[in-house]
Amino acid sequence: MLALATLSFFCVSILLNSPAASKPLQAPRSIPLHPPRPAFDGQYVYPTVLNSETEWWWSHAVADDAIGANPPASIQVIFFMGYLFGPPIPVISPQFYISVTGNYADGRTFSYTLPALNGVVTSIGQEVDGLWLGAGKFKTSADLSTYTITFDGLLSPIKGTIKLTSNAPHHFGCNSTTSPYFDSDIPSGRLTESETKLYSQIGWPATIPGGKAVVDLKIAGKSFQFEGTGYHDQNWMPEPIQNFISTWYFGAATVGPYTFSYLAVRTIDSDRTLTTGFLARDGIVLQNQCGTDKQGNDRSSLTPFGVIHNPVSGVDVPQGYNIDYILTNGEQYSFQLTEIAEVVDMNVYHQSVGSVKGGKVGEEPSEGHTVFEWLNPGLVTYTPSS
Repeated sequence: MLALATLSFFCVSILLNSPAASKPLQAPRSIPLHPPRPAFDGQYVYPTVLNSETEWWWSHAVADDAIGANPPASIQVIFFMGYLFGPPIPVISPQFYISVTGNYADGRTFSYTLPALNGVVTSIGQEVDGLWLGAGKFKTSADLSTYTITFDGLLSPIKGTIKLTSNAPHHFGCNSTTSPYFDSDIPSGRLTESETKLYSQIGWPATIPGGKAVVDLKIAGKSFQFEGTGYHDQNWMPEPIQNFISTWYFGAATVGPYTFSYLAVRTIDSDRTLTTGFLARDGIVLQNQCGTDKQGNDRSSLTPFGVIHNPVSGVDVPQGYNIDYILTNGEQYSFQLTEIAEVVDMNVYHQSVGSVKGGKVGEEPSEGHTVFEWLNPGLVTYTPSS
């Protein structure tokens, strides 16, 4: 969902500009006012030199290699509009670029930032076209079943296409068909200023919750081709992420008959955790919910385990995560994500490719691969007991 190969450009500003906790505000009890909703995968905000908004279209694909000690080939592509960590100085216009990270089948990683002259998103009905001039483009089909990326920049080191085909219904982050925000499940009591932004100003439409991926690229003249599974969503934020988000865990996978995603996020001025859980089996949605520190049924949870010390960033990260879903009817599903290789290793961002194993508790587990991440703008220290 969030991933940033170019974050090193902004890391110093995070360390120098850590905001203090804000005074609590009364939680809004009605859905905030937002502009009329565009196409599901269209443009929701408009970053300019006069605001601090950011919007991006995120996707990943991972090869269907056999489970083993070697990482499967993977790629992650993000079309950026605006500056996630705030604009550099001086700034003339919003930055439009495509971030591309991943790894080859032999384990070597790659990272590219493809600058664009402009970024324009247009739509007819639900069909969406994004053009990052000089770098590449994307198209979301009118029935929201496919998402196709084309790299066609004249001077770009990456050429070719990635096509994702969905195997589950598109959805927002909460069990809502009317709002792309988390405001349908605001917790009772008082929200901090940062929590108010989290619930009412961060948007999350997931167009391709999971499905088939076909990658046909040349990277620096070398063929990079595979078939596997993939995911696509988009997000937007009202201001630089380190101003109000402390830590953000996200992952999504297709394994056997299951498609699932999770999010666990905490703001800089609260010890409460917002989680989301989406789970489908054979294309039928079993759960799509969000909430803060939820108990009982119809909830999901993320539990990190183990520890890996990354020598480049000097940061300890989880070896993996246990993702658990409890449905309204009490059925339980559990998946374990285990890192095989670190694709991006930075103090504020860690992108991993790894194995996935799980399914309904008590049944034979399915196995596969996926990409998952930990975005850590608050520079939170991880320990296995956390």
